[in-house]
Amino acid sequence: MATMNNLAHPYAKAAFETAESSNMLDLWLESLKSLSLVIQDADFIKLINNPKVSNEQTLGVLFSFVKHADAHFKNFLVLLCDNHRLPVLPEICVLFEQLCNAAKNKADAVVQSAFAMSPDDKYRLEELLSKKLGKKISANVEVCPELIGGIKVIINDTVIDSSVRGSLNKMATKLIQ
Repeated sequence: MATMNNLAHPYAKAAFETAESSNMLDLWLESLKSLSLVIQDADFIKLINNPKVSNEQTLGVLFSFVKHADAHFKNFLVLLCDNHRLPVLPEICVLFEQLCNAAKNKADAVVQSAFAMSPDDKYRLEELLSKKLGKKISANVEVCPELIGGIKVIINDTVIDSSVRGSLNKMATKLIQ
């Protein structure tokens, strides 16, 4: 069985190409983010699983949550609905955002820190990561005391682990070998 990520890739790529060609990346991203929240709602899941609710009714509900939806975006939602891919929309949104960031030469980072980070420290870290990776980095800091000390940076599929916990795990692995 295909994973959600595998199902989402072609849709995200098609959505990106369509939005980019009409110069509407930001509007599409905003709409996809809004609908991703709706799609994950338990009541909406009941709605799309109800055999008495038609695709047109489902689409009517979705369209009510989208501001400034152009014909291409509406057609995209119709395609997802007709192919029973609405549950994949949150993953499509994540992949679409990654494609947008890549096109703008930027990336979002999740920074896990053992302790709270000051705005100045966060800014310096963003600048350091931006220089190292050659793209504009925007960081979201999470406090994770289980790291003991240091930080762990996650950018898409890249993980930079400079935490005490990570170092201890590496040491334990080497000792076991």
